[in-house]
Amino acid sequence: MAKEIRAVKLNAEKFISEKVMEIRKIVGKGIAINALSGGVDSSVVTALGHRALGERLKTCFIDNGLMRQNEPKQVKILFQSLG
Repeated sequence: MAKEIRAVKLNAEKFISEKVMEIRKIVGKGIAINALSGGVDSSVVTALGHRALGERLKTCFIDNGLMRQNEPKQVKILFQSLG
């Protein structure tokens, strides 16, 4: 039996705003620590966390040796530019 699948248009600005508020509510006045692998998922989490917390987000990036050549350097440069 086939089910109908509907495309839902994502309102990116609303999503970002909601997640930023959610992060701020959870963390409160404290700090948060996150791990950045350089992949899409952890990069999005890091960007949202930085937008929500600024310098109160402490990000750890570890080069595990499995990334493409120069990729760890690019990840560091990109995220250091956020502040």
